[in-house]
Amino acid sequence: MLLNVLTLSIYTIVFFIPFSFDLDKIAPLSKKQMNFIWAYFLSLFTFSIVIDIWHYQTASRVEEALQMRNIDYDFSTGDFWKWFVLGSFILVGPLVYFHKLCKAMNLLCEDYNKNPVVVEA
Repeated sequence: MLLNVLTLSIYTIVFFIPFSFDLDKIAPLSKKQMNFIWAYFLSLFTFSIVIDIWHYQTASRVEEALQMRNIDYDFSTGDFWKWFVLGSFILVGPLVYFHKLCKAMNLLCEDYNKNPVVVEA
């Protein structure tokens, strides 16, 4: 979060662009989503609505990939609503959401590196 403030949100862009490419590689069966850079720039004109939709779609794809790969980790779109949206009122909610998202993505990448074949549930 400190790097994000110091770099005027450039760190967020640098973090989520490879994140979305990795998610496309790990979960290719689901519909590909908008590139983060486009979502980021469109959110400047839509009061961050587009970026919120992008994060919801990302949570949905990660949840689907976790189920496809039979990884037992508690992450869902409900976490997006609980922590990212409602948790923003207590200021630490988005941090909890990003921690859960990154942990889920690390588990997916670890499983993908062991078994790169994508299996349908």
